[in-house]
Amino acid sequence: MYRKGANAERELIRMLERHGFAVIRSAGSKKVDLIAGNGKRYLCIEVKSTRKNEIYLKEKEVKQILEFSRKFGGIPILAVKFIGRGWRFIPIEECQSIKLNAEGGFPLEVIIGIQKTLGEQNESHE
Repeated sequence: MYRKGANAERELIRMLERHGFAVIRSAGSKKVDLIAGNGKRYLCIEVKSTRKNEIYLKEKEVKQILEFSRKFGGIPILAVKFIGRGWRFIPIEECQSIKLNAEGGFPLEVIIGIQKTLGEQNESHE
């Protein structure tokens, strides 16, 4: 299980670096798995990998990520590799727990700021 998670982290590092981010992996950390920044946007990322159709983060995990992100000044992100279906990303907000399925969240391009969501596109036309 550790290997699956570490491989997902390394894959995400390569994806972020291709988009101009510097990335640090915090192996074995109890805080966040990756810290990434490009001088404009800073991300504190918890990485998960699953063969299931959804993943669940408990309140304790959410609080750890939020607390670290506040101290660091980064955007707290849950990154999930749904094996065989691709990556999904969700900004973590104040909440008790998080449940994300393979159709939820956003693609990487939205999280790193190079693509707008449909809602953001509509707002810019008003």
